[in-house]
Amino acid sequence: MHSSVIQFTPELVNFYNKMNARRGKDNQFEIVWISRCRDVESFGRYFTQMNWLAMQPEDAMGAKGEMLSKKYKVKGIPSLVLLDEVGNVITTDARNKIPADKAGIGFPWRNPLATLYINLIPKSLRLLLKNQVGEVKGKIQHALKGLVGGKSAATAAA
Repeated sequence: MHSSVIQFTPELVNFYNKMNARRGKDNQFEIVWISRCRDVESFGRYFTQMNWLAMQPEDAMGAKGEMLSKKYKVKGIPSLVLLDEVGNVITTDARNKIPADKAGIGFPWRNPLATLYINLIPKSLRLLLKNQVGEVKGKIQHALKGLVGGKSAATAAA
């Protein structure tokens, strides 16, 4: 286990317990640990210190873990990405925000415009918007791949 992970974990456990106690509900702030341990034994030894959820080690160490690392642009360990209830990224820098704000005064460290959006737009509408944006984004990416692929084939033929 990486020494920076071992050093950060007690801070994260304290922060996790403090945020859930402050909110008056257990597990309102939830962590899902996605271990990039090298083996299942290391995962098992280390996970006993944690009181939150974890992705199965085989998935976390495999393609699913790799996909999530790419999606959230993980550059090192430990890394802590904060998502809202519909899966939008709040911050990819929670690893550095916790030691800087141990009391959690600014938690969850949202952009003020995002806070306004969350307070004004109902969750059901935010989910609908997120899905619609995802579909449009997928269509644009598909069209761009077709254009780039078509251009490469035309250039190769010339």
